[in-house]
Amino acid sequence: MVELGIGIGCLLILFVFLMHRENHHLTVSKYVIHSDKIPEAFDHVKVIFLTDLHNNTFGKNNENLIRRIEQEHPDYIMVAGDMLIGHKKADFYDTLNFLESLSEEYAIYYVNGNHEQKLAEMEETKDSIYKEYHDILKAYGIHFVHNDSVELKRKNDSIVVTGLEIGLEYYNKLSRPKMTQEYIKECIGTCDPDTYTVLLAHNPMYFEEYAKWGADLVLSGHVHGGIMRLPFLGGVISPQYILFPKFDSGRFEQDHATMLLSRGLGVHTLKVRIFNRPEMMVFTWKKEN
Repeated sequence: MVELGIGIGCLLILFVFLMHRENHHLTVSKYVIHSDKIPEAFDHVKVIFLTDLHNNTFGKNNENLIRRIEQEHPDYIMVAGDMLIGHKKADFYDTLNFLESLSEEYAIYYVNGNHEQKLAEMEETKDSIYKEYHDILKAYGIHFVHNDSVELKRKNDSIVVTGLEIGLEYYNKLSRPKMTQEYIKECIGTCDPDTYTVLLAHNPMYFEEYAKWGADLVLSGHVHGGIMRLPFLGGVISPQYILFPKFDSGRFEQDHATMLLSRGLGVHTLKVRIFNRPEMMVFTWKKEN
């Protein structure tokens, strides 16, 4: 029995060590996004895509993550939410300081995920934690796109970045409403088919509807890569408790639309990642002639 207890203890220590290493060993994934709708001035423009940090850190003051971003020399940074943990005692200062550092060098476009939305709607936090976090970042010049659009201009060309924040009921684990085009248009209006449009949409589950709406590029997170990843099978489970979700991580195509789905930079509650390291995505636009 003593030997069994020692063996179990050693396995637990090993598991904790591996989980810590898995959660803090950053990987960088790079993509090229082709489209004939990309304006000339945006050809070869590089973007860093961040999501699901959940107040995780990579080195002191996130210095390792900042260094990896700086090495890529991006033109823009786009954020698809869940940079915090949606809890009434949420600690957001690591994330706040990280984004403050980035805002000194880069233009940042940010849509809320379900965790920011929880803080924004929770009576205990909407006028304290969330308001402070949001107002400080806005003062740093970070562009929040709350069911809104912003035009990015380079020379005489422009593209549109739209942020979609769907209701928290669309994140339910069991009973979820059907996503419709009418609902999306109520949130963000119609999409101009002649303008290249990036849609920041935290939940990837509704990618087909995002494509029907007219998005050219969708940037999503939320799924954390499926927590555990298996060869040939991909992510094992989504936050909605869907086994082997269709959209787990990577690149997906639907008609004219592309979605980049990040495994995210952190986790929350149960900090478990198995064969599924945190991910920073980098993509470069390439105009097709």
